Amino acid sequence: MHPRDLQRLPTADLAPLPAAAVIAIDGPAGSGKSTTARHLAHRFGLLYIDTGAMYRALTLAALRAGTDLQSDPILTALLKDARLELVPGKTETAVRWNGQDVSDAIRTSEVEAAVSLVSSHAGVRTEMVRRQQEFGRRGGVVMEGRDIGSVVFPLATAKIFLSASLEARVGRRLRQFKQRGKEMAADRIREDLQARDELDSGREVSPLTVSPDAVVIDSSDMNLQEQNDACARACRFNPTLNRSLDRDLERARVRLPWHYRLAFTVMETLGRFYGLRQVGNEGCAVPRGCIVAVNHISLWDPPLVGGTLHQYRVNSLAKAELFRPAPMGSFFRWLDAIPIRRRGFDQEAFQVATNFLHAGNNLLIFPEGTRRPVGTPGPVRSGLGILVQNSLAPMQPVFIRGSHGRQPMGSTLSPLEVSYGPVVWWHGVAELQRSLEPREVSRRIATLCEAVFVELQAQSFARIPQTEFEKKLGENQIEQVERRTREVFGRS
Repeated sequence: MHPRDLQRLPTADLAPLPAAAVIAIDGPAGSGKSTTARHLAHRFGLLYIDTGAMYRALTLAALRAGTDLQSDPILTALLKDARLELVPGKTETAVRWNGQDVSDAIRTSEVEAAVSLVSSHAGVRTEMVRRQQEFGRRGGVVMEGRDIGSVVFPLATAKIFLSASLEARVGRRLRQFKQRGKEMAADRIREDLQARDELDSGREVSPLTVSPDAVVIDSSDMNLQEQNDACARACRFNPTLNRSLDRDLERARVRLPWHYRLAFTVMETLGRFYGLRQVGNEGCAVPRGCIVAVNHISLWDPPLVGGTLHQYRVNSLAKAELFRPAPMGSFFRWLDAIPIRRRGFDQEAFQVATNFLHAGNNLLIFPEGTRRPVGTPGPVRSGLGILVQNSLAPMQPVFIRGSHGRQPMGSTLSPLEVSYGPVVWWHGVAELQRSLEPREVSRRIATLCEAVFVELQAQSFARIPQTEFEKKLGENQIEQVERRTREVFGRS
C-alpha cells in the first residue's frame, strides 16, 4: 500500500482496539518493524513483544558457547534448557537469557549475520512459536517478526506486512548504527540484508511471506511518522471491528423461508439436549457474502453449523454423490446446496458459488474436502483458494468438536462445541496475485486456513482438555480417513 492509497484506511483513533487485541507485524529485516511495533504498543496501550529478539538471544548464546549453528537438535536443546524472558519497560523490552540482560549484546553485527541461520531450523522455530503463543494468547500485545500473522497468530486482530526497498532499508540500518555510535559500511549492510532476505524467504519452515489477510504497506518513501500513522490506521482496517450487526435474531428469522425457521428450531432444541456450546458468535450474524469455512468430522456438521448461523439463509457446496438419486437431489437443492465434483476442477460449480457470493449470499464449505480424523484438521484443498481469488469474499472460520458418532454428542467423553473465529478479510491477496501464480496464491490461502483450524482447536482444548476418548477415536480413524482421501482425490 503506497502513500497515495492511504485514504482507503480508516482514521486510527475512531475507537480503541479491543483489550485482548493481537497486532501482528511481519516484514523483512530493516523495514522498521520493531520501531513501529513499539509505537503501536504505546499508542494503543498494548504490550510489545519483540520475537526477533528471542531468536537473537538464542543466537548470542550459541555463539558464546561455540555451538554448531547448523545443528537443529543442539540449538533446540539449548533453547529448551534456557530461561528466556521478555521484560517490558517504559520505552524498551528488556531481553534476559538465564537471568542475564542481553538487550544490547544481541544487536551486534555478528548476531545479525547468524540469526537467520539459527531461526531456519524446524525444532528451534517450533519451540519459539510455542513460547511466543504463550506470551500472546492472553491478548493485548503487539508482536513483530517474520511469521507472526501466518504461523504464530493466524487469528490476530490486525495483520500488517511492512515492506521497504533494499536501499531504504540500508539507509535505516546505517542511521541505527550511527545512533549507537558504531560505524558500518553501506555495502556490508546491503550484503547482509540481501543474505537475510534469501534465507528468510527460502527456508522450508515458516518462510517470510505475506499472509493473505495482511494489510501490505510499502514504507520506502515514508518518514517514520508517516509509517507509524499508516500502520496505526491499518490496525483499524478490519470491517469486523466497525460493522453494525443485526442482533435481533427473531426479527431476522421472520424473513427466512419456513423450512429454515423449522431447521433453526429443531437444531436449537437438539443443541440444548446435547449440551451444545457456542463460542465466538455471541448471537451475531456473520457478514453477508461470506465463505463459512468449517472443519469436517461428521455428517452432523452441516446441520450443526446451520443451526448456529444466525443468518437469513446460507448456500452450501456438497459432494455430487449426495444428489443421486433424483429425489435426493431435489431435497438437497431445496436446502440451497450446490453439487460439486470432488475429483478435478468443477468449473460450473465454482462459477455458481462465486455468483452466489457476489449476490451477497453466504456459502458454507468444508475446505478439507472430506471428513478428517478427530483432532487432526487439514489439509485444506485448493478449492478455497479458487473461491477466494474469484470472489475476494471474507471467510468466517468455524471449528466443530464432538459431532462424531459412537457416543452421544455432548457427553463427558466428547464435549459438543461450535467455535467461531474472527472473520478473515483478504487484504493481502491482491498483492500476492501481482507477484505469484494463482496456484501458489491458493496454496497460501489454504495454509492460512489450516493454521486457523489448528489455532481454533488449540483454543477449544484450552477450554476443555482433549479427552482420552477423543484421542483414541482420532488415532483409530487415521487409516480409514487416509484411505477415503486417496479414493476421492487420488494420491496427489
